[in-house]
Amino acid sequence: MTHHCKTTRNLAVALAATLMLAVSALAQDSETVLHAFTGHSDGALGGFQLVADSAGNLYGTTLDGGNTNAECGLYFGTAGCGVVFKLGPAANGSWKETVLHTFTGGKDGGVPVGGVVLDSAGNLYGSTFFGGDNKPANCSYGGDSVGCGVVYKLSPTAKGPWKETVLYSFTGGSDGSFPFAGVTLDSGGNVYGAAGAGGLLSCNTGGTGCGIVFKLTSNGQGPWTETVLYAFTGGADGNLPFASVTFDTSGNLYGTTRIGGDASVSCLGYTGCGVIFELTPTSSGPWTETVLHAFTGGADGALPLLGVTLDPDGNVYGTTPFGGDTTQTICAMQEFPGCGVVFELTKVSETWEETVIHTFTGPSDGAEPIAPLIFDSAGNLYGGADLGGGYTYGLVFKLTPAGGSWTKSDLYDFHGGATGSYPQSNLLFDSAGNLYGMAESSGDMAGCGGYGCGLVFKLHPEDGSLAGPR
Repeated sequence: MTHHCKTTRNLAVALAATLMLAVSALAQDSETVLHAFTGHSDGALGGFQLVADSAGNLYGTTLDGGNTNAECGLYFGTAGCGVVFKLGPAANGSWKETVLHTFTGGKDGGVPVGGVVLDSAGNLYGSTFFGGDNKPANCSYGGDSVGCGVVYKLSPTAKGPWKETVLYSFTGGSDGSFPFAGVTLDSGGNVYGAAGAGGLLSCNTGGTGCGIVFKLTSNGQGPWTETVLYAFTGGADGNLPFASVTFDTSGNLYGTTRIGGDASVSCLGYTGCGVIFELTPTSSGPWTETVLHAFTGGADGALPLLGVTLDPDGNVYGTTPFGGDTTQTICAMQEFPGCGVVFELTKVSETWEETVIHTFTGPSDGAEPIAPLIFDSAGNLYGGADLGGGYTYGLVFKLTPAGGSWTKSDLYDFHGGATGSYPQSNLLFDSAGNLYGMAESSGDMAGCGGYGCGLVFKLHPEDGSLAGPR
């Protein structure tokens, strides 16, 4: 049985999934639903990233819903091109949603998959997968020209919706197209990100390009200036950079590509199963790429989707939704075998070595870990598995290091229905050690064709097991 969010995974090169059948005990942490999306003006189907301000308000995006008279070519049982929202604590322990911007799918953009980031002045930045000024033939979806995507800024106003400024509208040429993931800011206020297509258009037979990493710089007024830091060739350097990029303390950027890399292996019919890369600035011109790891589709993982996390020593951590134990028959039912892994990359001399710190086995253990990982103050890692768990609807997990190995424990198994299903966003700690995130589906089951439009959740530990933010 394929659930209704199949289209989301199609946008990410067929991230298909099947429901898994297993039952296990409920994990220890309890859940509070802060907001269940209805698929109307409040949005539907949360994006991949939440952020919080110093007052404890949450900000994020939905891929769908909002202006139900707008249509961005997606179908989740509702219409709309997505929204940017704020959730703030209200009376009696409840939370109130405020829609800051409703996308039209036109010049302002549409389908804000990657969420938002917050600057020190309280402005929000993000990107949209579709929309913008430019609608060439190579920026089409389902046969319709949908636009190549935009990078935007939202600024608070004295009253009502925030002001949107489109910083850059992609053209689908060497400047890129379809920015799937979110953006990253540096200390100077410059904006960095990846576009999944465009760049070197000759690198694939479709002429759509293999993607780029970009930087946007303000000139003080008007549109921002784009600099392409790296254009992927589709070979050993990778192809389709869907993930946001992450800075280290030296100013280098790290990220992933969905496919490409090792030409001796194939994933989903594409050459290569993805890479982890580092980009290093040069004195002038494009940055230098180093491939830290090229996935083989076996025990080391396959098809990374979202970004990576660095520890204070510069080690790189991430997940792949496929690969790992490829003999698992329950996960072999997916479009690529294996239930996914959590990995660590460590620099040894001048090379990087991968260590798989957990291999998912499906059913109660979970499958398809998609979201980025976070650390707590004690050095434990947290993340979400999109599928599996005691009720097949995904789970939130914790990995604890000890004696050179890591032990996995499950913090919460989603039940579906009002509790949500398929957690795909990042997780956030508050100062009390509670965890926040988004579930892609379920919630208010009246919306989105009866599947539910997803929700924002809070997990609070009953046994004090969460150490809190780093």
